[in-house]
Amino acid sequence: MNRASVPLAKRSSAHRGGRLAAGFMAACAVFAGLLLSGCGATTSSAAGTGSAPVTGPSSTSSALGSAASKPAQPSAATQTNDGGQVTVEVTWKGTSAGPVFDVTMNTHAVDLDSYDLRQLASLRVDGGPDIKPVDWTAPKGGHHREGNLAFPAQAADGSLLIGPTTQTIALVVRNVAGVAERSFAWNA
Repeated sequence: MNRASVPLAKRSSAHRGGRLAAGFMAACAVFAGLLLSGCGATTSSAAGTGSAPVTGPSSTSSALGSAASKPAQPSAATQTNDGGQVTVEVTWKGTSAGPVFDVTMNTHAVDLDSYDLRQLASLRVDGGPDIKPVDWTAPKGGHHREGNLAFPAQAADGSLLIGPTTQTIALVVRNVAGVAERSFAWNA
């Protein structure tokens, strides 16, 4: 081997190694970006004000049992609302001791621990008056919070809050991350 070619070979090898290392680092950066964007990234069509759009459920009319024998039960599909850089997902869980919803909030821009859904949420049955929750059980979580939001089984007059003739059920969440009102509705 010629003495003059050895340094050139070492330089070529070092140059190829540098390109490989740079390519590896670029691939790691892209992967990290994708990983972070998948965790709580949201799009906001409401720009943080007013009412944000709701997506879902795939099927909104699913009465379980006959109207004469059981209270109306909306579909269990999860509905999602994005706005103010916060995604709120709500799933109807049933009426065993009153209407209960599983509520999940996710963001990377807002501390969600200060939002007390017992104060900010209400239930509207068939367009009637707002009913306040009786319980919001959600551990603190910073940017990710999930818990059960429960309502009373009976209306103020003693009748079932959700009965066999119930047509629509709407859960309303107000003033989370600058969105005045988020509404999640189910047909019974």
